[in-house]
Amino acid sequence: MSKRKKPNWFLIIILLIGTTYLSGMLIRQQSILNSQRSEIEQLDLKIEEEAERNAKLIEEREKVLSDEYIEIIARRELGLVKEGEKVFVDINK
Repeated sequence: MSKRKKPNWFLIIILLIGTTYLSGMLIRQQSILNSQRSEIEQLDLKIEEEAERNAKLIEEREKVLSDEYIEIIARRELGLVKEGEKVFVDINK
């Protein structure tokens, strides 16, 4: 005669509760991980944009500090001329 063992319902319930809890925790962790990955991607894009902006500003700074640019501004804004140059003024204006 075979004796059938009764299932231990208490153990089964505890295992189901534990499995459910762990599944919920994994789902929440995955959601947090996905949102952090999205945030990292956005920050990486912002870093690239700022790096490009920085490169443009450095290029513009070098241009502004060049002698040619300073000369152009001195002529245009201040009306200065180099030594030995002749200035012609249009009296029709």
